[in-house]
Amino acid sequence: MSRRYKIGDLEVVCISDGTLRSSLDYVMGLDRDTARRISDAPDDDVLTIPVNNFVFEREGARLLIDGGSGTKMQATLGRLPAGLSAAGYPPESITHVLLTHLHPDHADGLIDEDMNAVFPNAMLLVHEAEFAFWMGEPRQGESDHVKRRGARNQADVKPYRDRIRLMRDGESFLGCSPLLAPGHTPGHICWRIETGGPDLMAWGDVVHFAAIQFPLPETAVKYDLDPDLARDTRLRLLDLIAREGLVVAGVHVSAPGIGTVVREGAGYRFVPMQSASH
Repeated sequence: MSRRYKIGDLEVVCISDGTLRSSLDYVMGLDRDTARRISDAPDDDVLTIPVNNFVFEREGARLLIDGGSGTKMQATLGRLPAGLSAAGYPPESITHVLLTHLHPDHADGLIDEDMNAVFPNAMLLVHEAEFAFWMGEPRQGESDHVKRRGARNQADVKPYRDRIRLMRDGESFLGCSPLLAPGHTPGHICWRIETGGPDLMAWGDVVHFAAIQFPLPETAVKYDLDPDLARDTRLRLLDLIAREGLVVAGVHVSAPGIGTVVREGAGYRFVPMQSASH
């Protein structure tokens, strides 16, 4: 199912790639009882995380935020290509994929099971720091997890190698500017998108567990390569978004993930936006 939102003069369509099975085991620095209460977790402490993607059109281009999870990660994921087609945006019609970073639920959907491009006519836009971190030779002392992820990332982008644009912090493309938001990965970014109204801040993994990390934004998670830096980034961005009245498009924010952020006590609260249509 897709939902459409009007932000300024921009129409943004949210399309679900499915849900990611996770657990309170990934929450750091918060006692389990508090985490259970805030997240309303079931007895087994299993949580499900939405995976949202966003598509919009501008100046003849059709742009997609992140590439989806593909079919290998979890059975509840990999819905993006079908969802795009059902909404009238078949994968072959996408002209640009704006990547927030290169983790499996954001980039493994770039290729199919035969390792071919799912978006055969698309250019990939990725921050130069993210590309450099994953595409180089493994560094001394690097974890096996990072090495495996780097190998998969190289496979994910291989069919696009002649259609990759490396972006720098603050550079603009069709009114879309990458804002470096490191910690989750070294080159993780938000895309700040001009709309003719309040800017849209499309983020990847600033927040993983929305029910916990909005009210308690200092709470870290094990998904982050540098949890302390990710925490600092989250606090900085939430302050910026609330202060400037920006609209958020969050990949892991309660589906469909479009809304605003307001201060509430020492933390924040996400306020979903009313969709224009379903």
